[in-house]
Amino acid sequence: MKQYWPDPKPERITYDQWNSQFRMMPESQKKAFCYLEGTSKETQYLEEPRCFAEDQGDLRLKSLRYDNSLASIRLWSFLLSEEERLHKARLAGKKIIGTLKDLGTMPVLTYSSPDTVAFYPDGAWWIPCIMEMSEGLLKMADSLGLGEEVCPSRATLSAYISNNHFPRPDYLIAAVGCCCDDFSAIMQRLADTGTKTSWWELPFRGSPSAGEEVELLPTGFYAPKRTADFLEREFDRVRNELSEFLGHPVTDDMVSEGIEKTNRFRQIIGEVRDLCYGSSPCPFPALETQICEMVAIHFCSDREEATNVLAHVLDTVRKRVESGTGVLPKENCRVVWVNPVADLRVMNLFEDLGGAIAGTEYLFRHALVQIPTNISPMRALALTALSDPMIGPAWQRAKIVVDEVKKYNAEGIVVSNIPGASHSATEGNIIRELASKEGIPVLQISVPPLTDATSSQLGTRFEAFFELIRSRRKQEWQPTPLA
Repeated sequence: MKQYWPDPKPERITYDQWNSQFRMMPESQKKAFCYLEGTSKETQYLEEPRCFAEDQGDLRLKSLRYDNSLASIRLWSFLLSEEERLHKARLAGKKIIGTLKDLGTMPVLTYSSPDTVAFYPDGAWWIPCIMEMSEGLLKMADSLGLGEEVCPSRATLSAYISNNHFPRPDYLIAAVGCCCDDFSAIMQRLADTGTKTSWWELPFRGSPSAGEEVELLPTGFYAPKRTADFLEREFDRVRNELSEFLGHPVTDDMVSEGIEKTNRFRQIIGEVRDLCYGSSPCPFPALETQICEMVAIHFCSDREEATNVLAHVLDTVRKRVESGTGVLPKENCRVVWVNPVADLRVMNLFEDLGGAIAGTEYLFRHALVQIPTNISPMRALALTALSDPMIGPAWQRAKIVVDEVKKYNAEGIVVSNIPGASHSATEGNIIRELASKEGIPVLQISVPPLTDATSSQLGTRFEAFFELIRSRRKQEWQPTPLA
């Protein structure tokens, strides 16, 4: 096992404390971590947080609180260096594949070729928050005809056209079909820029009819066999188109190897989730655990180093759990969080006022499950893509959320709606309806890209929700056990 600089006592620290701690670190440790390892562009990426805030313009970093471990600094540095990593990957001779919408499955296929790197341009929806609107992406989207009635993912189009936030992909692979209208329109605008694009259909999962042949999915739900057959053909077609673009075949053996490496990563993130969400006191803060889960979507453009980063996080979290230490008071209210927040600072506010994350559903559960290895790789990818919680009946996603409460013995649910997102219109009510049958309290909030003007209102709602949870503790409430 690698020897790391010893961590101080676990706590959440400010931006200034973060920078001070980094400057105390030995130079040998700062140079220990590289991305694109083994290529001509192998690069050390551990940086002082100030570099990202002042040099890259990631101003929101100055107002956040962070875990004080080396694993956390490594995680943040890995995340925030992605733009540079993509540019260097191209210089190293790799093709950059932009995958759109499906959030987790298509990168498994694209990474099966050693000369590609995949990323989701969709991730640009966080840029207005992290740069505190200084980048002008939403204003630019307004001028392009995508106004406030469209969800924050409209920043993707602006970032793509401006060429200021990530390199233009060599090739796009875009999922249509069971896709929100907003992002479907955005993807069409991206394709209109002239980038070579493969379209594939992501069908509605649906509920099998009586007597119909079915397939068991990695998430435990069932899908009609005919739907799985169709999606397997779609993946095979995209595989052939990708092979033609790359100039060499992407074989079943290559994809199987890619699945094996992906499953290794997902095993690690699964252990991180179980330890973080199932332990009290909480061993790792909400912001950092959210980043860990987000990395699972496309490995932050370097699958090998992403696996190393998460293994470091796991080692840190495991030591804290074994020693009974954490970053939050043990009495904090344990809550399952639904949907990623547009403003990262909300997760700090949630913890400051007495919350602790004890389960999540961030839209991409299918990027966290193990991919089957006992069937053909194209079939395995099809079944995994069909596990997407956003392409099936809303009650199934609600069940995933309620099952999280039971698995981690959480005390409530927070549904964080995304302004303008079509999927946020009614899903909170459906989750609330199912949760109420189990006696689980639910809080629905709406989080814009910047919450500076509404933070006091959000804080009041959090405090009232936590007071409700504490009053229920006196009644010794417990959720119905998970079957």
